[in-house]
Formats: sequence, structure tokens, C-alpha cells
Amino acid sequence: LTEPDGTTTKINEPGAHLSADELAAIEQAVVTKAHEATWVVLSGSLPPGAPATWYATMTERLHEAGVKVAVDTSDEPLHELATRLPEAAPDLIKPNSVELGQLCGADGKALETAADHGDFNTVVSAARRLHGIENVLVTLGGAGALLVTEHDAWHARFEPVEVRSTVGAGDSSLAGFLLAHARGDQPETCLRTAVAWGTAAAALPGSTMPTPAQADAIGVSLVHL
Repeated sequence: LTEPDGTTTKINEPGAHLSADELAAIEQAVVTKAHEATWVVLSGSLPPGAPATWYATMTERLHEAGVKVAVDTSDEPLHELATRLPEAAPDLIKPNSVELGQLCGADGKALETAADHGDFNTVVSAARRLHGIENVLVTLGGAGALLVTEHDAWHARFEPVEVRSTVGAGDSSLAGFLLAHARGDQPETCLRTAVAWGTAAAALPGSTMPTPAQADAIGVSLVHL
């Protein structure tokens, strides 16, 4: 629900409880379909009945199926994933500063403050503690976003837009990154595309997905760190 003054209210209810048999069936269905995919995205909270280790377990199973894995989650599932690095390392993870702190044992608020003051190297150092993850895409709110790989890091900042709703903006940025990666773009272009799609989504009401034209219209500046 988005108010005229920009206030957004999200009403999130837990999903249906999954039995062990239902969870096993879902796992098998995902792994089977993964053979037709390049990427599988594991995102959001887990339904009741699913263990906190589920994303870590699925990452390992999906890698065995030969598909790349992106993870976008928080709290206990994120913590469990961190305890199983590098064996269960996804190919892409998209934390915000607080979630990055949860992953690497750092103070997430301190990371956010550092980024707000232009100290991106502190965030880069934290991201590099996540051994085995090829791409760490850190969203920093108004400070933009960082992409950290094994040997490189880039910071992207977007031109100001009128924010109408941030619901789904993170999902849009992840979609933008994967779209660019699927095209064969270089990592820095994947970051630019991610920020453009996320920013375009924030300028739209509700959870509206932007069109390619709307994303292309967003100005994004990029700096190699």
C-alpha cells in the first residue's frame, strides 16, 4: 500500500506449511527444471516447514545439476549459507549492507555509514570475506551499489529519481544483472544494468516492473575501485 506522501506499507504473511514430502517434491522439481536453465534464483524468506539450511542445500544440488545460482535472502537462511562457504557458495549474492554484515560477521550499520560517507573500500573488504562467491552485488540505497568479484570492484551511482515505491526494486535489480549476464555482458555492465533496472522500478508505483525502455532511460555512473 503506497500513500500519497510516499509511505509504503507491506503486508507479508507466511506461506503454507510444507511437509517433508512436499519439500522433497519441490526440491526435485526445481533440480529437474534447472537442466533447462542458465540461472536459478533462490530468493525471499522460507516457508514454514523448510529448514534454514534449505538454500545452502539447494545451491549445492543445483551446482551438481550444472546451473548457476543466485541467492537473495536474509536472517537465518543467510546465516546458514555463510556457515557453509565455500562449499555452498552461490555464483551471485545480493545483500544490502546489513545483510552483508550478517554474512561476514561485520557491523552492517557501520558498513552502511561508511558507504554513505563515500568509503566503499570498507564494504569491498567485507564482501571479499565471502570466499567462493563469484559475484557479490551489494545494494546501498541512496549510495548506489557495489559489485565485488575476486579481483575487481565497481561502484555504481544512479541519477536522482522521484521514488514512488521501493517494493520489488531489489528484485528488479537482480533481474537486470541476470539479464545482462545472460547477454554475455562484462561484470561492470551487469552492475550498470542492475542499478538501472532497480532505480527504474523505484520510480514506479507498487511493485510494477519497469520496461527495458524505462530502465535504459536511467543514467548510471560507474567507477572502478
